[in-house]
Order: sequence, then C-alpha cells, then structure tokens
Amino acid sequence: MKNRFNVLYNPVKTWEQLKEEKFTVKQVYLRMLIWMALLPPAFAFIGAVYSGWRIGYEEPVKLTWQSAFVISVAAYIAILVGLYIFARLVHWMAQTYDSKATIDDSFTLIAYSCMPLFLISISSAYPLLWLNTLLTLLAVALALRILFAGTPVMMNIDKDRGMLFTNSILTVALVLVVAVLAISVIFWANGMGPVFTR
Repeated sequence: MKNRFNVLYNPVKTWEQLKEEKFTVKQVYLRMLIWMALLPPAFAFIGAVYSGWRIGYEEPVKLTWQSAFVISVAAYIAILVGLYIFARLVHWMAQTYDSKATIDDSFTLIAYSCMPLFLISISSAYPLLWLNTLLTLLAVALALRILFAGTPVMMNIDKDRGMLFTNSILTVALVLVVAVLAISVIFWANGMGPVFTR
C-alpha cells in the first residue's frame, strides 16, 4: 500500500520494491487498480452531468445522467479489461527482448505506469479545455518517465533493451487507443451514444 504513490516521485526505487514484492495480477487489481480506475469515469461523470462543456460564452453543454452513467460504467469496465489485455501483449512481446518476466510483472508495470493518468482525471470534474489539455500532457509526460524507469526493472533486462522495449510498449498503446476509439464509434452508432442537454 505504501508503494502506491511513491512511483510518482521516486520511480526507480519504487520499481525495485515492487519487483521484490512480486505482486500478482489479482493483488494489483485489489490493492490499486479497481480503486484508481474509478477516478476517470467518476470525475468525467461529474463533469459531464453537473459542470458541462462551455464553448465561448454559450450555455454549457451537458449529458443526461442516464447517458453519462452508462458511458462511465462502460469506461470503467474498459479500463479494467483493457489494461489486462495490454499487459498480455507486453508479456508476449517480452520474448523478443529475452525477458523472463511473468504476466504479473507485465501487469504491475502497466498498471502503476498509468497512475498519473488516473490521478489527473480529477480535473475532468470541471471541464476546461485548455487546463485539461495542459494537465493531461503533464500526466502523460510523468507516465512516460515512470514507464521508461520501470521497464528494465520489471522486465529484468538491461537499460538499452529496456529503452527499445518501452518504445514498443508505446507503439502498442497507441494502437490500443485507436482501437478503443473505433469501438466507441461502433457503440455510439448503435444507440449507446451520449444524450446531450443544456
């Protein structure tokens, strides 16, 4: 539990501690992920239903709470399942880099690297485009720093191969983001889209 937030400001030491503790996938879910994954959908729900988005001086555009609730629940499930699938892909790629890491190591790496992204989602309770964009960019930069520091440790490889492996992980992450967007469009086209109100 004490290691949960240390990864934000002292990633190298924290990764070494996490590696020694040998968390299983189940432990990562129970100790951190099921709670942290609640933040993005919960605060996005608050922002979409109560604050809304404002363009210029117009009245804010909001979602109905039913629509926002369905989208938030779907997003929560997508985070929990998507990170496991992502970890499976990382574990599969590990063979290319002569890594003997387990699926537990891969899942710990992916889940803890997402910590800044979970935390910064608090800002979505009050959607302000320029501020949310700036904070998200800062969170992505911090998440990348954590991932680059953690890959050699958790995957048990040298730093040079760790750098290449991390770049491969980022490539897979971008592909998954595009896939999630495509799936979202399919759901929206079939009646699960947002319902707007003013």
